[in-house]
Formats: sequence, C-alpha cells, structure tokens
Amino acid sequence: MARDTSPDQGKRLPWAGKKVRPEHIEDELTFLWHLAADNMRISQNMNVRTSVLNLVICALDSASAYKTSVLLRDLSNTHIARVTLVILDTRSNLPAEVTTWVTLRSFPIISDIMRHHFEQVTVLLSGAATQSITNIIPPLLKPDLPIYLWWVSSLPGNNSIFHRFINISDRVIIDSSEFSSPEDDICALSSLLQASPNCALSDLNWSRITPWRELVAQFFDVAEYRPYMVNIDKIEIEHAVAPSDEQQSSEEKNSSPNPIRALLLAAWLKTRLGWQLSEDKIQNYHDARTGTYFWHMTKRVPTATLVGSLASGNSSGESGSEAKKGIDITIRPRVQAELHPGNICLIRLATTLDGKQAAFTIDRGDDDEHVITSVEVPDNPLLQRVVNVAATHKETELLNDELEIMRHDQLYEETLHEVFGLLT
Repeated sequence: MARDTSPDQGKRLPWAGKKVRPEHIEDELTFLWHLAADNMRISQNMNVRTSVLNLVICALDSASAYKTSVLLRDLSNTHIARVTLVILDTRSNLPAEVTTWVTLRSFPIISDIMRHHFEQVTVLLSGAATQSITNIIPPLLKPDLPIYLWWVSSLPGNNSIFHRFINISDRVIIDSSEFSSPEDDICALSSLLQASPNCALSDLNWSRITPWRELVAQFFDVAEYRPYMVNIDKIEIEHAVAPSDEQQSSEEKNSSPNPIRALLLAAWLKTRLGWQLSEDKIQNYHDARTGTYFWHMTKRVPTATLVGSLASGNSSGESGSEAKKGIDITIRPRVQAELHPGNICLIRLATTLDGKQAAFTIDRGDDDEHVITSVEVPDNPLLQRVVNVAATHKETELLNDELEIMRHDQLYEETLHEVFGLLT
C-alpha cells in the first residue's frame, strides 16, 4: 500500500484504503481484483462479484464517513457494484481539491467459503470542488447501472449541493433522524423533491414508523370498529425527548427535539382520514424548540377516508363528510431517558359514535421493543395486548431494504408534502 506523506491530517484516511490519483482509480481496482482472484485460487474460496447498482454515500465530515464505512460490514445486500463514499468539506477558505482512495471490501456471505466483494472509492472534496459534483462524481461510477444516493448527514446549509446529488441519482435515501434543524430540513426536502420529480426519495425514519402505522391499521381490520374509524375526532402523538437535567452530556443539552417521526405519523393519519386544515389557523400552534404542535381540522373528505385498514378504498358506515367540531391533532414531547430522542411513545385516537366516546391507544412503556395496544369502546371490557414493534432497527437492515427498491414510494412522498403543508 502506498504511504501517504501528506502533512494535512484531514487527508489521512487509513480505513479508506490506498490513496491514488483519480485517473488511476480503475487501474488500481483492476489490480485489487487480480489479487482477490489469486487468493481465491489459493484458498479455494468462492468470491461473488455482482454488478447491479452504484451506491453513493455522502457525509459532511470524516467521522461520519468512517462510521458509515464500518456499517457496510453488516450490509447483507450483495448487489452493490461500487460504493463511492463522498466526504464534503464545504469550508470556503479551503483550496479546491479532490483526493481519492480505493479499496476492495470483502465480507463472508454464508461463511468464509463464500465471500462477497465490492469496490469502495472514497472521495474527499474541499473548497470550490464541492460545487462541481456533477462533473467529478459520475466518472467515478460504474456505467449503465442505477445510482443510489445515501445521504447520511443533516442537509447542508447550501441546499444546491444536495440538489446536484439528486440530479445525478436514480434513488435518494435520507435519514431525517440526523437532521440538525428538523423543521427547516424536512420543508427543504419537500421543496427539493417537487423540483426533482423524477428522483425517487425515501427516508429511513419512514421505515422506522412502519410498525406503528401497521398497528393503527390493525385496529380497524375488526369490522365492528370501522364505524369508529370514520368518526375519529382527536389524535394525540407523543415523541421521546431527553431529560433536561445535570446528568446530560453537553451534546444532549444542546440538541433540539427531532419530532419528524411524529410529524410523519400525523400527516399520514391526516391524509388517510381525509382531514382538511381549518381556514382559521389562529388555533394552530407549533414550537420547534420543544417539539409541541397543535392543528385544528374542519371536515373530512369522503373520497380520502379509507375503509378497513387505512390502506385503500372508500369508507362505509357513518358519513365522514359531515363537518365536526374539535377535530384536532396534537403532538407533544415525552421525557423518556431510555429511548433515543425522536422515538414514538404514544398514539391515541379518540372517537365519538352515537354520543359515546371510545379510544384506540398504542403506548410504549419502559421497554424499548414493546408497546401496549388498548381498545376502549362502550359496553365492552378494556382490551389490551403487548406487541413487539422492534423499535431499534439496525441502519444496515433498513438500508438493505431500501436497496431492493427502485420505484417511487408514493405514500411517503405524499406524506412528506403533507408535513410541509402542516408546518407552513
């Protein structure tokens, strides 16, 4: 391996492989593949080389890039032809430079008898070079293969950089749990998506709330509960925040709540139930500092209200088009030290039918992986059950699922735009 004698410590990335000039990347990777082939003949291992997609990973600092590089060891997807790990140093006082490293990643699929290889190219862009992404990155990718972008950081202050990455990608994967300014970033994301309608976008946070959406839908798979669904008039959602005490680290004290999962759930329920915001917005309230929100709705749209499982179709039962008073959505924080901030803690759907109140609740206790679902309907005993929601998803598992999808996630994109509408 070549020895890096650069005096710039920021350009020493031993985990990234061999430092090479950009024009020598293909030659060096060919040499590494020859070495891998020799090892296969010696050890009689079966090496798997696939060429299905390019994965471009973008980080705003070397620490995040290293963390992501380590995560790739646990990635079970074997369809990656090349990983291009891009580190953006957007400080304006730096010279425009492009520094590259290459390595061949090798991991066992079943055992050491069968191993999976893919190429990793690490690119450090600094200064004005960060503005030339559309010229620098495409030549480093495997041609004629779809390009997946995984943006691992918060959105940059200059959204034009992110927009350039979108324009060269077929699919974009973000993780809104990493957003440093959740409200601003989620609104910027909605605007960017509208400006690039051909790009398929998904969010790992959307996958994290899938068990919660499924549990809400399951309430109304029961035929006798469907009339309650079309008469829901209040939704309460709670999300975890860190305790504000002296035991917190300085990083925790300076971090703001990230209510994006709660916002996505609220927007999803709003669209599924066919609710419309009241024209009188004086009652609406939102406080990004604490993660507290309130919206007042006026009526339901019959064609948007869903039957059965909140999944598809038109509603049956009592009319949902009748305007009702007090149709509200409330989001508030819950201090829960054992949960990572942003996790959903509670969903409660309150409904009134024939003058009688009922409630459908999903509540998280102290257990990180289980929730208690309960149904309180008139003239029936309280029904409760404990459900595993697998709250802590490994990033690699979520990413692996996303790499299997090429098409647009229409429901997520619709929900994202609804969040934008609620916040503006």
